[in-house]
Amino acid sequence: MQFTFPELDWKENMPVIRIAVADDDPDSACYAAAVMAATLAQASEPLPPLPAQGKWSKPEKTLPENPKRLTLKQHVFPVRSIERFVDQSGRVSVFDMLRVKEHPARPEDILFCARRAWDQRTEAGITQIENKFQEVVQPIIEGQVNTIAPEHKPAIDSMFALWVMRTHFRGLAAQELQLFGVRGYDLTKAHEEHLESTDRLFVRRGGKVPARQINGAQLQLRVSSYTRDLAAALNGLGVVHAQAGEFIVPDVPTLKIAAFIPLSPTLALIGAVPDGDVVEQTVAEVNSALKAGSREYYFARDLSKCPFFATSPSTDANVPADSVQRIT
Repeated sequence: MQFTFPELDWKENMPVIRIAVADDDPDSACYAAAVMAATLAQASEPLPPLPAQGKWSKPEKTLPENPKRLTLKQHVFPVRSIERFVDQSGRVSVFDMLRVKEHPARPEDILFCARRAWDQRTEAGITQIENKFQEVVQPIIEGQVNTIAPEHKPAIDSMFALWVMRTHFRGLAAQELQLFGVRGYDLTKAHEEHLESTDRLFVRRGGKVPARQINGAQLQLRVSSYTRDLAAALNGLGVVHAQAGEFIVPDVPTLKIAAFIPLSPTLALIGAVPDGDVVEQTVAEVNSALKAGSREYYFARDLSKCPFFATSPSTDANVPADSVQRIT
């Protein structure tokens, strides 16, 4: 049986999704509705808890040698950002909170990645968010500017929203989801991978879809929603330099500090504080809050240079504005 696949587009406060259907399928109009219903049902639920290590299902394998070059290791925190924390060996220093031990890791390590938790269409779309963010922060990293222009804040809000949501959606409980009202098609793996590489969703025989497709659609939806929330709730972001000590990078972007995005070992963006320099005590307060919010690991260029409080009763507090020395 020959299949052709015209596109069904739907969008209204939703990502644009193209669903592959057979031109002779009398139920072809139902596919978009079924995918939309599944996506909205999941996206309307509370933010899921962080996935527990070892509780994820194994990701679907590609054809040998991955001929369509589908992204299998999907970074939760951008690899370009991790690269700014490497030491001379090209590695970062990771503290494994589960095994209570420190070890080196390269930016490409699977530790920092989801394993095919969203589809290629989503991966390509959110890469644009990363690229815009890197474009905005590069002059700050190079020391050309020391403040966030208002027109650049949306790109940073989007990146923080993306980091938060990728953290929560990095694991899949199952690799397939059941849709209702559609029959689906018998597709070869080669055909499925061709469709995914060209940004098409597909439905398998029995009305089942790869869970990464629905996960990707709701990921995009939630990133857009949280970005709008940040735009309304977060008045500004401070460019903060550490006078002494270095920042850690958490595996879970904590919301206890309004928003925190590390740019380098001694440079970070922090919500609701002024631009300026911070003393080592404030770096310790930030690091202690980030550590308290981390789940499985945190990393830095050199953990021996990262101060913490021995006990941190104030880790739920925001960084006080008067602890930042304004840049003049």
